[in-house]
Amino acid sequence: MSSRTRPEPSWDDLRVLEALDRLGTTGRAARELGVSVSKVYRRIAQLEEAVGSACVDRGAGAGKLTDTGRALAAIARQTASSVTAVRQGLRLAARDLDGEVSLTTVEGFVPLIAPALASLAERAPKLRVSLDIGFQGPSVRKREVDIALAVVPKPPQGLWGKRVMTIRYAAFGTQRAIDASPRRWIVLDRPLLSTPQAAWEKAHAKPMAARTSSFSTRLALARSGTGIAILPRRVAAMHPELIELDEHGLDTLDRPGWVLTHPDLRDVPRVRAVLDALVATLS
Repeated sequence: MSSRTRPEPSWDDLRVLEALDRLGTTGRAARELGVSVSKVYRRIAQLEEAVGSACVDRGAGAGKLTDTGRALAAIARQTASSVTAVRQGLRLAARDLDGEVSLTTVEGFVPLIAPALASLAERAPKLRVSLDIGFQGPSVRKREVDIALAVVPKPPQGLWGKRVMTIRYAAFGTQRAIDASPRRWIVLDRPLLSTPQAAWEKAHAKPMAARTSSFSTRLALARSGTGIAILPRRVAAMHPELIELDEHGLDTLDRPGWVLTHPDLRDVPRVRAVLDALVATLS
């Protein structure tokens, strides 16, 4: 195979070679890596094809590497050591993070961001997150809050943002609510009556069982079998008793979710840590 068409060496292949050099046999390398012996041989063959040279001296007994193989195994060890050092540094840096980061979002996002906050609490125990939950929260642009998780078409001028998800909605209810005749609905109340969801409900969600502006109340009522509710699919998926109904037109309610902050806060370590946790969890 010509050098122009050779595949690039894989890190997984290099790990196999390093384990073989260190442990001496394919069997030991396979056991440490949790793979079969045949896969060890396949990885070595792929690596030899990539570098265009033999890595194992097959005439000198199992586990004997060529000069090329030993050089590549040394590179793998150095790379693994560097990655370990970086991970340890990140863990230590996270534990040293101190201070408070303010975050504003709407109530419906709380179940989605809870895993990110739990991860932060474990990794950075000195870091505190102040949550402001509401429809009209403090402003990132006015520096009233550090981070916002918001439903906007694009970041407002002057803010840095990353789109982390598309919020997709559907109608959900328990089997009891679905089997009821007629099916009754849990709908929005003030101050959300001007939203696209409220407009859809006004046209289609009849008769009404309950009306509330509280997301957690709407979710609890849906889970109890009180009626059918429009909910984000990602939240409803956390509750197996909720069954999705086939209701037309709800795809028009889909909205982009953005993480927003002021540009000069983006690289402040404590703010960066919260941003990274939110992006990793929501994306």
